Amino acid sequence: MGDSIQRPPSRRQLKPRVEILYELFLGDVRDRLSSLGLHGDDLDELVQIVYSVANRRAAVIPRNDEAARRWLMEVARKQVSNFRKLYRHAYEVLDPGAVAEAIAEPVDPERYHATIALVQAAARLMPAEEREILLRHDVEGETLHEIAKWLGLKKSGAHVRVQQARARFVEKLALVEAQRPGRRRKRRFVPVWFAGVLLGVWRWLRGKRWRLPRAR
Repeated sequence: MGDSIQRPPSRRQLKPRVEILYELFLGDVRDRLSSLGLHGDDLDELVQIVYSVANRRAAVIPRNDEAARRWLMEVARKQVSNFRKLYRHAYEVLDPGAVAEAIAEPVDPERYHATIALVQAAARLMPAEEREILLRHDVEGETLHEIAKWLGLKKSGAHVRVQQARARFVEKLALVEAQRPGRRRKRRFVPVWFAGVLLGVWRWLRGKRWRLPRAR
């Protein structure tokens, strides 16, 4: 009869696996993130992300504690890599005075509105589908996967279509500029999407509820 009595499971056995790993390796995870250049609030955020990943993927975490520790270190490394790729972490800077110092109107309103007129005219000369591609991808922020699904193409095909649409816009923009009355000198337009100048104009137009006819 005595042999049939089983010992109750230990307190550690009753705890979820991820909770055990949190207690065992929290310090190691923080040290790893710190060694990769994370500090302060960013470090705390990444700790939570690492253990969130562990919680979602608990089934694949090695049962051996040392192997589990190495698994967590690799997750930490990958999350730091992803963290640094995010646009907001690379380009946004906390500046409490930015709003107060911001310029309410363009430095040169006349030139700014002239640029808007050029963008409008160039866009109207584009094929409707290419114009729609630019609106979806560069203005509304749809991903290449979403563009590909809309066009019925693979992601690589959607990438080609986006590049073609941008090239077409630059071509039409140069054409409109060349035909502008009172133009003093020939100006060569090059793609400036990544500089954000024309993209800012597109967003301004969208904010003013100016919309071009969409493809059907």
